[in-house]
Amino acid sequence: MSKPGVVLPVIVLPVVVLVAAVALCAIILLFGPDLAEMLRMQLSEAQAANMPLVETLFTGLIFGALLVTAAVGAWLSGGNAFALGRRPGLMLPIGLLTGLFGVAVATVYAGVAGTLGGGAPGVVGAGLLIWGLLLVVVQAGAEEVYFRGWLQPALERRWGAIAAILVTASAFALLHYAGGTRAPVSLLNLFLGGVMFGVFAVRGGGIAGALGLHIGWNATEEIAVGLTPNPGVGSFGALFDYDLVGPALWGGTEEGLNASVAMTVVMLAIVVPMIILSRRALFGDRATVPASPGSGRSGPART
Repeated sequence: MSKPGVVLPVIVLPVVVLVAAVALCAIILLFGPDLAEMLRMQLSEAQAANMPLVETLFTGLIFGALLVTAAVGAWLSGGNAFALGRRPGLMLPIGLLTGLFGVAVATVYAGVAGTLGGGAPGVVGAGLLIWGLLLVVVQAGAEEVYFRGWLQPALERRWGAIAAILVTASAFALLHYAGGTRAPVSLLNLFLGGVMFGVFAVRGGGIAGALGLHIGWNATEEIAVGLTPNPGVGSFGALFDYDLVGPALWGGTEEGLNASVAMTVVMLAIVVPMIILSRRALFGDRATVPASPGSGRSGPART
């Protein structure tokens, strides 16, 4: 029989962290936009009409709050939300390339399905594109620090990698629901995205791979091919202006590629091989393969 003093922290402490992380993030998402709007009202008329400036203010406020909250939360729970992990110089570019490749394949898939329109070159200055890219880095970075830097490791230390990834991915999708995402396919893709980022984080022992993947994914979708927002492009422009049209299942709504089955297929194509490659980190001693005949014991799976 397990001792209550041992079992209780294993059950209670991760739940406390989970509830705190979800509640604090919900508060930031619910009240942050109103606070940003109040600050916008203090700007001059010309400044308030400057959408890149307004988006910068919004991003800095919302995602800056997430960064600070994650840093303090991780410190209180005995972790480091900014830990990059093993070989960050390798994991970061692998993540970036995977994100770029994933969105590119999903875009081509949507094109083959006949739901991709537009494609006109974006007419915007290089300065705005670079600034928009920096904001993508801030946004994706804050989300990774919060979810894969603070919440997932705190759960993993008590519940193991698989449970931590699944619970964190669920919280990731739930909080996007609170932020306005409603399409069932979008929520499924956000969950799969959370699993994808979580597996990269576990494999690298830190956020470097997940950070690169998230930045590469968002930057390609928003800055390279202009699929966010749908239709049109954001305040910072894009290299190309593609739109998704037609059935909602293929992203023909304002939720765009997030609501597309093309993204679902691509994410599964990334997640499944990554789980296989990372089985030792994910499953620990359970990830074993039979030893050679006559050895009398099993050996660890190769990753």
